[in-house]
Amino acid sequence: MTVVLTHGFMESSDGIMAKALTSELLKKKDMDVLVLDGRNIISYEYFRSTTYVRFIGEKLGSVLSEIIKKGQDSNNIIIIGHSLGAHIAGIAGKRIKKLTGKAIGRIIALDPAGPCFINISRDYRLDKDDAVYVDVIHTNGGILGLKEPVGHKDFYPNGGSSQPGCFLSTCDHSRAWELLAESLTFPQHFLAHKCSNWTMFREGHCLKNELTYMGINSTKGSPGSYFLTTNSISPFGNSSTGTR
Repeated sequence: MTVVLTHGFMESSDGIMAKALTSELLKKKDMDVLVLDGRNIISYEYFRSTTYVRFIGEKLGSVLSEIIKKGQDSNNIIIIGHSLGAHIAGIAGKRIKKLTGKAIGRIIALDPAGPCFINISRDYRLDKDDAVYVDVIHTNGGILGLKEPVGHKDFYPNGGSSQPGCFLSTCDHSRAWELLAESLTFPQHFLAHKCSNWTMFREGHCLKNELTYMGINSTKGSPGSYFLTTNSISPFGNSSTGTR
């Protein structure tokens, strides 16, 4: 399995997100990890940085397409992207399909960036058609991240907008990759219920609905929105049912 990490605004290949996920991914057998570094063009002014997302994504897609043409199974490629990196992953997936006619196995999108990506064509942002399976973890939706569902499965821990223990949006936004990192060590920590919205979930109307794992053990099937609660500090997974 080949995993490609794509970081967000003001991050890099040796930033805190990349280091945290890489250290856990490399503990797994038969796992190759590549980390894209876009610090030179997506680390200064946000609105300008967003204009480079398509350029970076297409370049990444072209590189991965050459690897696929040389024999790499596209199903064994996963791109994990945070914030702007989630949209870079989506653009890369589109490019790969165009150049090879094949889709990569999975995109794990971690709180895809919201500003400049709300209500725009899916040609220019992450979309569920960009991989065989696209799962999304929303932790600061409506502020720094997208609130709308854009994957096969969209997970909304604690409602998807603010996270317990966070007082700044940057903390809420980063919690998405922290939850994924924990799932790499404890893949069964985050059970989520399929539900129409957060209010219905909190009022207990969805407790008999389908359960599925959020994080590395998430699998395709029964698309929709899923909700769960988490703790304010690590370990974030709080129970076997996703509810307090």
